[in-house]
Parts: sequence; C-alpha cells; structure tokens
Amino acid sequence: MSDIRVVGASVPLAFLLAGVVSAITESPAVLGVTPVGIAIYLAVGVGLPQYLLSRRTGSRLRLGLARLAAAGGAFVAVAGIGTGSLHAEWSGGLVAILFAVVLGNVLGAGVREFQSGYRSTSRP
Repeated sequence: MSDIRVVGASVPLAFLLAGVVSAITESPAVLGVTPVGIAIYLAVGVGLPQYLLSRRTGSRLRLGLARLAAAGGAFVAVAGIGTGSLHAEWSGGLVAILFAVVLGNVLGAGVREFQSGYRSTSRP
C-alpha cells in the first residue's frame, strides 16, 4: 500500500470514528471540539498514519511524531475526564489540532534539514 493511501485512509477513518461517537453520545465529537473528538483525531488521524509510515521507512522522526500524537490524545482524554466529561464542548477543537500538526511538520522538517546539513558539513 502506498504512503498516500495509508494517510488517505486514516483521515476518513478518524472522521468515521468521530461520527460514530457523535451519533452515539449526541455530542459534537465529529467537529473535534470535545475531548473524545480531539483524542480520536490525534490518535487515528495523526498518530496512526505516522506510526505506519515510520514502520515502512524506518524514520525515527515519524515514530516520534506518532508517539507525540498518541500522547497528546491520551493527555486530552485524561484532561477531559478530569474536567468532568469527555463529551463536553471545548473551544479550539479541530483548528488547534491542525495547528499542532502543521507546527509539528514544520519543526520536524527543520530538524531533518539541520541534521542533513550538519552531516554533510562534518564529513571530510
């Protein structure tokens, strides 16, 4: 399976899971404004494809991003439980997730370029 199919299948899967949770709990989880919705999008929409791609390419950076997304999803779920409900509406939601993903990709690309530049200048 190609990389684009892995990533392309993970995003609809995240929407489907969030939609099922929204239908069952009658909450706006599909919009990513509840802790459970945010956790689903982080774990399934971001963490799962990065993990699968890291296994295929052997990239430690992708594995780190997958771990970060999974940890973020777990943190949001615990914070939701701590505030009283996994289905209560939070502000931010999907926009905050997209910001975190874009920021993570930019930082990851910067680190990757720094490493490749450092390696190329350190060799005799």
